[in-house]
Amino acid sequence: MELLKFLFLSIVLNLSLAIGHEGDLVLDGEEWISTFKGYVCDDSGESVVVPSSFNELNVKFETLSADASLNNVLIKGTFKEDGAVCRYSAFLFADNDINTFSFIESKAFAVTGSSDCFFGKMVLDDSFQFGDYLYFGNPQNMALMASVRGALSICGGDTVGVNFVVSGNVQN
Repeated sequence: MELLKFLFLSIVLNLSLAIGHEGDLVLDGEEWISTFKGYVCDDSGESVVVPSSFNELNVKFETLSADASLNNVLIKGTFKEDGAVCRYSAFLFADNDINTFSFIESKAFAVTGSSDCFFGKMVLDDSFQFGDYLYFGNPQNMALMASVRGALSICGGDTVGVNFVVSGNVQN
C-alpha cells in the first residue's frame, strides 16, 4: 500500500513539475558558447542596424551554444510583448557540410508581466526557419542569416546576420 502511495505521489509531482516549470530549453552536451555581437550582412564583420522586426520587439539576443558536433545549436535571448519581458530559446540544426541551419523547436515565456509571448515567438521562429550561416574571423564569428522584415533596406537581400562571437568552452 505504501508503495502505491509513493508511486501515485511521484507521478503527480512529476506531472505538476512538467506542467508548471518555465525555463529556457537546455542543450544536452553543451560544449561551446558564443555571445551576441550584433548584426551583419556578410562575413566582413561590419555591423549594421537592428532589423525592424527585431527592433519593434526590442529583441536582445544573448548567447548561441553548441554541442561537440557543432550540429546542435541553442540560441537564447529576450523580447518585449504586451509590456512583458519574454525569454526565448530555440534549437537549430546546423548542417556544417553546406553551412545552413534549420529550425527544430523553441520556447518563449514571460519573466515579467503577463503575456503569452505568442507573437514575438512567432516572429523569431519565422526568422530562423531555414537559412545560411557564415563562419568567419578571428576570434570566430557565427552569423545566422535570418529572414527578417527590413533586410532589403539593410543588406540588399532577404536576410540579416545575427552575429555571435565564440567565447570558448562551457564551464560546468
